[in-house]
Amino acid sequence: MKDLGFLHRSYWLGLCRILLLCPFLFSCNTLHITYSTADWILLWKLDRYFALSASQENYLDLQVKAFHVWHRHHQLPRYAQFLGQIDEFSKDELSQAELENIFASVEDFRVHLARRASPPGAEFLASVTPAQIRHLEEMLDQDYRRLVSEIGDDPEVRLDKRVETTSETLTTWVGELSVDQETYIRERMSKIPDTTDMWLAHRKSRQEKLLELLRSAHDPFSLEQGLFQWLADSKTGATEEYLVVFRKWREGVQRAVLDIDRILTRDQRAHFSRKLQGLIHDIHGLIG
Repeated sequence: MKDLGFLHRSYWLGLCRILLLCPFLFSCNTLHITYSTADWILLWKLDRYFALSASQENYLDLQVKAFHVWHRHHQLPRYAQFLGQIDEFSKDELSQAELENIFASVEDFRVHLARRASPPGAEFLASVTPAQIRHLEEMLDQDYRRLVSEIGDDPEVRLDKRVETTSETLTTWVGELSVDQETYIRERMSKIPDTTDMWLAHRKSRQEKLLELLRSAHDPFSLEQGLFQWLADSKTGATEEYLVVFRKWREGVQRAVLDIDRILTRDQRAHFSRKLQGLIHDIHGLIG
């Protein structure tokens, strides 16, 4: 839910989540705190990007709280059901069809969030002033430059970071990895095309499209349509070259997921199932 906002998620972070067979797997210990404060975090981010007026802050406070209630009662049950399905998939080797089902479900969740967030989001965006748009542009540029600096331009360093993050995340969810498994993970990760530079360019283009929408559309209906498209489909407006590269990247990710899944031991699968069941239990606790 807290990912509602105006920054596109990193596909490399998404990769790590997909390697765990689920985009919602964060620490069970922090789930309650994170989810309970998600509305506050989102408001804080919106204020950072837009320097909200008092009336805008009051409006968004009501809308974000309503969104949080909707998400708790309508989306969390779907997430719990989805995680239960993944638990069943993880009992033995993951199939291509099961992986495609997971990818499709994640996209479906994204569209549902976008559909619910777009109407109130558009009402807010209709109130944004030219000064606030300039402020947003400055914040997005600041974030972009920081991201470029953090990612770096050395392919080997990028690979090392991806391997380290993937191994650490897998260790959290399946238990300790053997030396052979860690070696294999690095080998498989190295075969996934490094699309970082093209992804950064696409990210920058998406940010510019959002700014263009804010500058050109002034009625809530046009803003709602544009915002929904922007939130629901991360590939909107992408160049043909990017779409080709993205398809190759996605295919590489899918092959890596299936190959890494095949080297998990029975004990590691059992460890994953226990962690997953704990998360499902915690989600039901949040639903109330």
